[in-house]
Amino acid sequence: MQSPFIALTLVGNGANSQVWTSSHLLRIGRLPELEIAVEDISVSRLHAEISLTDGVWVIRDRGSSNGTILNGVRIGRTPQPLQKGDVIEVGNLKFQVSQLQVRPTVVRLGQQTVQIELAKGRWFPDPDVEGPSLPDPPGTNWGTFLRLIRRSQRLADVGPNHELLQTIINEATTYFQARRGGLFLLNDTHCQLTLRYYAFGGHGASTPRPPGKTLATLALRRRQSLLFRDRVEVAKLAPDSVARGEMNSILCSLLRAADREIGVLHFDRGPEAPAFTEDDLNHADLLAANLALGLDRHQLVETHEKTLIQLISTLAQAVEMRDPYTGNHTQRVTAYALILAEELGLGEQDRRQIRMATLLHDIGKIAIDDQILRKPGRLSDREFTLMQTHVLRGWEMIQMIPALASALPVIRGHHERWDGQGYPDGLAGEDIPLTARIVAVADAFDAMTSDRPYRAGMPAERAFAELQAAAGTHFDPTCVAAFLRARSKVERILENESLEKQFHQVGSKTLSRRELERERAVTETPQPSEHQALGN
Repeated sequence: MQSPFIALTLVGNGANSQVWTSSHLLRIGRLPELEIAVEDISVSRLHAEISLTDGVWVIRDRGSSNGTILNGVRIGRTPQPLQKGDVIEVGNLKFQVSQLQVRPTVVRLGQQTVQIELAKGRWFPDPDVEGPSLPDPPGTNWGTFLRLIRRSQRLADVGPNHELLQTIINEATTYFQARRGGLFLLNDTHCQLTLRYYAFGGHGASTPRPPGKTLATLALRRRQSLLFRDRVEVAKLAPDSVARGEMNSILCSLLRAADREIGVLHFDRGPEAPAFTEDDLNHADLLAANLALGLDRHQLVETHEKTLIQLISTLAQAVEMRDPYTGNHTQRVTAYALILAEELGLGEQDRRQIRMATLLHDIGKIAIDDQILRKPGRLSDREFTLMQTHVLRGWEMIQMIPALASALPVIRGHHERWDGQGYPDGLAGEDIPLTARIVAVADAFDAMTSDRPYRAGMPAERAFAELQAAAGTHFDPTCVAAFLRARSKVERILENESLEKQFHQVGSKTLSRRELERERAVTETPQPSEHQALGN
């Protein structure tokens, strides 16, 4: 049996002779103790990591400043599978996976043992790649079923991908030779099952209607999987379906998590097909268990993220309650930053991180003295120097919360400048984390368009011009260009906030929807913003 092995070759600039190999781990960065230690300033101290995980070679970014690029696509901290020939960009350096060997996987099918080589080092299954196939033992279609299990296991890695779930239901309906297949998921808010995915197996004279939830609800209520072998059993609980001749035999397999039920997997056959067997139910239960594992994991992650966002929002509000001149500054900067991130083409995970980071970007102001934070006039040089410490104070506070580590580059770096004249570290250019460069543009735009006790906020048109003039000196020119492209979305936020402030000023007056629309129509032409003051 071959041992796992990977070789990375540095390409470009005539450097093809440099090769690094490993049987378990390759870390890339400027630290001398790393397996691939480089001196290029565009590379972070610990930039990226390649490791052997569950028999597969994967790469992930380690929180670098400039990001890690795999085959032209920026990746994050989530491990991504590698194949021979893949190109990895780390700062200004480019590597190619010149050799790759993975550990074989052994699968038992009853009394039969089959050894599988993972093709090209991919996770299996990939939604677009069938992956290694198994020979079907006589009288079975184990290879098809194993592919189904692999696809369902992949949900734990990629999340509840809609296309992948639909593919699983389509293939499972075919595998079970069912007339219909469906995945019902439990709605936690209303504690009811909802049909989220379904498929037709083509076994019948006409296209059937989607499966109903009567029997799936019964399985959920009883907290057990159910097998209905014939129409007599079905008629006791679903007489309408029997009368229409839709169902003869039904499987309802429960999706169970560790402490709760998630949903029900449903398959049915019509009168022309043989009844489901206990073996069918066992296979459906195995598929349901794997689906539940992936879906439960990501539901827990979503719950955790919602709780984290609520906590972060509370912390952000604590800052604004102390500073009377912020006027929803944090919420506006977050909205602008997300618009800019989307315009730059950042992925959903990166945008989630930017949202959390932007909500916390001024958290260090909690540690600033009230005489400075609440001062109605301009700050003296000494006071401004003390105000600048809020980035370090915030960084020190959030550093103690590992779950918020992705926010640290923004908290510390959103006052750095492209030309290196910012604070606190004097970083320049792409040494400034991209997330911090994004928030710097959003933060400055809101500061310019917001009122302060000693000056009114400038019109949006002038603020955009100021950003453009400072591109390449104060701000990342790429970020400024993207922000200008998204100008209409930014101005819409300003217009809506101006309207909300106007409506707030009318006191107890109640406006109908028609009046609200009429007011919006009157303000179609962008007007100077009317915002409360913003601290430095």
